[in-house]
Amino acid sequence: MHYNQHMVSNVIQPAILIETTRHLLEMISDLRIQPSIGVDTESNSLFEYQEKICLIQFSTMDQDYLVDTIKLKDLSPLNEIFKSDAIEKIFHAAEYDLMCLKRDFHFEFNNIFDTMIASRILGFRSIGLQSLLKDYFDVDVEKKYQRANWGKRPLPNEMQQYAQCDTHYLIDLRKILLEKLKQENKLELAIEDFNRMTCVDAFVNNKNNDHYWKIIKGSSLSHQQENVLIEIYFLRENLAKQLNRPPFKVFGNQTIVELAKKMPKYENQLNSISGLSPKLILNYGEQILQSITIGLHQVSNNRKKKIRPDQLFLQKYDALKHWRKIKGIEMSIESDVVLPKEHLEQIAHKKNCTLSDIQEIMRNIPYRFQQFGKEIYAIIEGIELT
Repeated sequence: MHYNQHMVSNVIQPAILIETTRHLLEMISDLRIQPSIGVDTESNSLFEYQEKICLIQFSTMDQDYLVDTIKLKDLSPLNEIFKSDAIEKIFHAAEYDLMCLKRDFHFEFNNIFDTMIASRILGFRSIGLQSLLKDYFDVDVEKKYQRANWGKRPLPNEMQQYAQCDTHYLIDLRKILLEKLKQENKLELAIEDFNRMTCVDAFVNNKNNDHYWKIIKGSSLSHQQENVLIEIYFLRENLAKQLNRPPFKVFGNQTIVELAKKMPKYENQLNSISGLSPKLILNYGEQILQSITIGLHQVSNNRKKKIRPDQLFLQKYDALKHWRKIKGIEMSIESDVVLPKEHLEQIAHKKNCTLSDIQEIMRNIPYRFQQFGKEIYAIIEGIELT
């Protein structure tokens, strides 16, 4: 983040850039004795087919660090810090960071504090880091480098300052939010969600699975056009992989839909398709036409038919959603904080649901079961007995 220059130059001392194993181990020696540290990551998702973390930022009360994950080939010593129960790792919107850190480096995590989750549980209307820093530290944030190429080296000083400030205030922000959570008797709820966050799966690039159905949905395509779209989709994936760029930088989803609808047969017809540059047509026009031909000759695309939920499920689902909404209003929090959607759906699906069944479904949110389990069971039992 880029802050006003007065604050950066006069208040924040420059971060230490970690580019060697020796400096990494020196930093870890410092982190090892800290009760809390701020953490963030920067990736290059807008510039490569398979994104990777390019920078990990750490902040203590006295020092900010920028770990260059491109220059450093072995980051395994950091796992000691991430899995430590004694060191609290403070993130803002931790989920994606944790997924990517697990994917790229196979780190394990314990003792997380997420300032965004805390803000949601406290019922804040604005939960972005930009808003929180303005509200509590009078820091103005400009998102100039949010979409920058973090994989380029050397990293300009302005980008280093931006990255540094993403973690610089997290320890102080955590202190403020922690006190508010205690005052509002919501700390146990927050800790439960922090603990859940440590268990997120590593990020998986599933571009080649069923993402094309999201493009098809709402596009009003015939069965034949859907088959063409799927072939074009996979062609784009292969080209993106070859060119090492994100698929949208080959051509966008709307171009895929337009190709599927118009199904051009000749190269000169590709010129009328929005999003296809002359260079792209010259280099890959023949492959695009081949993919369209293959799609036209496909018999089935294995589209999954939607199964309409049974009436009992819908009754329980609607009743639980209504209860959750009312409870959220009472607690001044969003309804999905009261009971996450995945738990609500599992409970609604369970036939002849007992209190023990609900406890099992809510095993990773035991505090919520303790607080709401009997209320939930009473709602379910009332519907199943009618």
